[in-house]
This record gives sequence, structure tokens and C-alpha cells, in this order.
Amino acid sequence: MIRWGILGMGKIATRFMQSLNKSQEGYLYAGASLTAVKREQFSLNHPHILIYPTYEDLLEDPNIDAVYIATRHNDHYQWAKAALLKKKAVLCEKPATLTYTQTEDLCQLAKSNQTFFMEAMKTRFIPLVADMKKVVASGEIGEVQRIETSFCSDVDYQEGHYLFDKEQGGVLYDVGTYNIATTLDYITSPLQKVSTQVIYKNGVDAYDVVELVFESGQTAKLEMAIDRSKEKNMIIYGSQGTMTAVPFYRPEQAIITINNQQRVIEKSYIYDDFFTEIEEVHRCLKEKIIESPRMSLQDSLDCMYVMEKIRESFYD
Repeated sequence: MIRWGILGMGKIATRFMQSLNKSQEGYLYAGASLTAVKREQFSLNHPHILIYPTYEDLLEDPNIDAVYIATRHNDHYQWAKAALLKKKAVLCEKPATLTYTQTEDLCQLAKSNQTFFMEAMKTRFIPLVADMKKVVASGEIGEVQRIETSFCSDVDYQEGHYLFDKEQGGVLYDVGTYNIATTLDYITSPLQKVSTQVIYKNGVDAYDVVELVFESGQTAKLEMAIDRSKEKNMIIYGSQGTMTAVPFYRPEQAIITINNQQRVIEKSYIYDDFFTEIEEVHRCLKEKIIESPRMSLQDSLDCMYVMEKIRESFYD
């Protein structure tokens, strides 16, 4: 079985651990937190699991095969790189890094060191998404012309929280990765033009509306917010019909509409919305491959390229 280590002990690490517990292919061997209170609580709740006071200590453990990086955005690059250098397989929370150059460095290191690396873009592994991809590939809704995604939540301001840090915070770095990765899952044409409308609050981008134009003539709208709530939906406009999904980043139902006639496709999660992503890492490690075809190294680079272009447009 694959022996996992977790860097960071926040809420998302807890969700990952709960999902990993359902797997027959791997288990949590150790965790690491820089916060004494979190280490103490973790030890009380999980006395059989090792807990390290530093990330370096965990990465030095020769018994660990893979690490899940659940630290703040700004720390992803440093610790993903450190893990790869120790030949630990890496599943890194999104965004993998904050720049294209950093992402490129991790991808090159994974290749040169022949060590698995994947950005944790769970949407790509949701069971229904594979069926939605088949619908589009079949031509049922015609040629994809436009995709609209919306991921808006009203998040209370928290002093000192990474989400409101000028370097690593803001909605684009946080959930915008879902909008981008989902769009690029259906549109593969090179990006041609970006335009944005941005509202800043508490020093970070709190509401972004992004329009993308691709060389193919296809377009996309990406709406994201941490200052208002809206339905987290996606609409794919094809030349013959549409397909909608809510919530688009982890859907269990999609509606296909053609000539005012609707049909519904449904598929539930396997346990939860993390499990299939974790199982994909296990599959890749068993097959001794260094990247997943569903969220490849190039996919991470493509997502970060679009993200950088969006951020550049903030200042145009």
C-alpha cells in the first residue's frame, strides 16, 4: 500500500484524510504541522499516526511514498520542490504555484527526477465529468462555441488569513483555478485575448469577471467571487444545444438541452469528491508513471499560463 504524508493540518487536509481512509490502495502514515496546538489535537484524534513538527522532518522519513501538500498557496512551490527532490510522489493542492515559472520548474523536476507530480484538480476526476466529456465528444450538442462558469461565495474577512494576503490571496488564486481548468477541459485552442472586470476588497481581487477569446473563435466567461454568493454553475453552449451542471466543479447531475428537449445524466461520487482523485494517484504510482493523463504536467502549465494572462489583464 502507498504510505502518505500530509504537509499542513488545515480543513482541506482533514477532508483528504477522511477520503484516504476509504482507500484499499493507500493510508496515512504521517502528518506535519508547524502549529503545536494542531499537532496536539491531531495526536489525540489519531494516536497511531506519526506527527512531525516540521515539514523537513516528514520529508526525511524514508517510509513515506507520497505527500499531499495542503499548505498555504504561497508555500506550495517550496514544499512540492523539496518533496520531489526527496523522490516523494506529490499531490499538491491547487494552485500548484503562483507563477508559470515556478510551475514549469516543478514539471521539469518531476521529469528529470522521474517522480510523480500532480496538481490536485479534483474536478477532472469526478465520475460524472467523464460522462460529460463523452457527450461533448459525441457531437450531441454540436461544436463547443462558448463556456460560462461561475464560482461565487460570500467569505467573511479574516485578519491574517491567506485568502486576504496581497501576495497569495484573492479569488483568482483560490477558486479561479476551477473555472480555468474546467474551461480548458473542453476548449483546447490557444488563448488569443483576455479582458477582465475586477473589484478589489481588503486588498485582494474579490470579484472577477473574465472574458477569454481563443484562436478557434470559441469564447469563455469566468465569474468568481469571495464577496457574494451565486449558483456555482456551468453552461456549455454548442452549435446544436447546451449542457449545464451545478455545481460545475463537482457535479453529480448535468442537463443536456437540444431543441427545447431535455435529458438528464447523473452519476454519484464514489464515497466523496476527493476519493477518485486519490485513487488516480494510486493508479499512476502502481503503473510507475510520473503524471496523470487527466491532469498532466502540461495541463498545470496551461492553467497557469491562462491565470497569469488574467492577472496581467488586471492592470491593463
